[in-house]
Parts: sequence; structure tokens; C-alpha cells
Amino acid sequence: MIGLKTAIICHNYSKILERGEKRSMVTDETSKIILSRLAANARVSMSELAKELGCSVSTIHKRIKQLEDSGIIEQFTIITNSELTGEITAFIGIVIENGDVMGVVDELKKRPDILEIYETLEPYDIFLKVRTTDIHTLKNELINPISEIDGVVEIRSILTTRRHKEQTTKIGMNVKEDLRSLNV
Repeated sequence: MIGLKTAIICHNYSKILERGEKRSMVTDETSKIILSRLAANARVSMSELAKELGCSVSTIHKRIKQLEDSGIIEQFTIITNSELTGEITAFIGIVIENGDVMGVVDELKKRPDILEIYETLEPYDIFLKVRTTDIHTLKNELINPISEIDGVVEIRSILTTRRHKEQTTKIGMNVKEDLRSLNV
């Protein structure tokens, strides 16, 4: 049984979409629930989401499309088990000498073995998450070439030994509580 609050939110959202109004997508509780369900399982069906939230499938489809169009959802992806794929995960901290962080970042973006790139505060200017096949490859195909990029003056790597948790987003992690708050 859907709660009255959920039905009103879904109905109001449909009207907003019809009028073409823009609205902050993440401030809406229903969007938070959609995001948290997709973050937990990107393969959840739209009909299952619609049933949980008491909305029509077309409303769920429109919300997801708008979340994509607004840039809130950047992509749908998977998380692989690096132990089973035979990869190692490492983090690399980089210190830039001349302050040309974006020039270094542009070079790093070209590398498919770099999963994530962050601009950070002390002690590093840039922090990377990488996956590779072994320590030899990490050193010879990542660390050494990165050290040759103009402006890079220091590189420190941290090799992981075991992953205990990995997720792609934090939005609305307590789905059951969110659904309860909407009287679903």
C-alpha cells in the first residue's frame, strides 16, 4: 500500500515534469530513494521501483532520465572483485611543483588504468586510485611514466592488501528508513 505522502510527491513531480520546471533532484525524498536503490543495485527494474514508491513506471523513467540529464547520475556501472579478476588496487599521491595541477590531470585522464583522480589538499596535490595486474606493472607502467609528467616532483604509492568495502555513492543509504518516512 502506498502512503499518501508518496502519492502526492509522485503526482507533484509528474506535474513539474509536464511544465518543464527545473528542481533540485536530490532534495526530493523520492529521488533520494531512487538513487539509493540504483546505487545498491543498478539492475533494479523500473516497475519494482514504481511499486515500492507508489508511482507509475513512466514517472520513475522520467525521474531517472532527468537525474541523468542533470548530471546527478553520471553512468551506470559495475564493481568487480579485484581478487577474482587478478588485479591489485593501489592509491598514488602526487605532489606538483609548478602548480599546473590541471595540466597533470589532463595527462592522467588519458590512462585507462587510473580509476579515479582527485585534487586534494596537503600532503598531495593529486590522489589517484588505480588497478593493475601486479606490482611490476604498477611500477613500470604507472609510477615511472607518471613521474615523467612535467611538474610532478613526488609520487608515493599505497598498495592495498584487502578490500573490506567499496561502494559508488552514499546517497540515502538507509532505504528502509527513507521508505518508512514516506509511509510506504
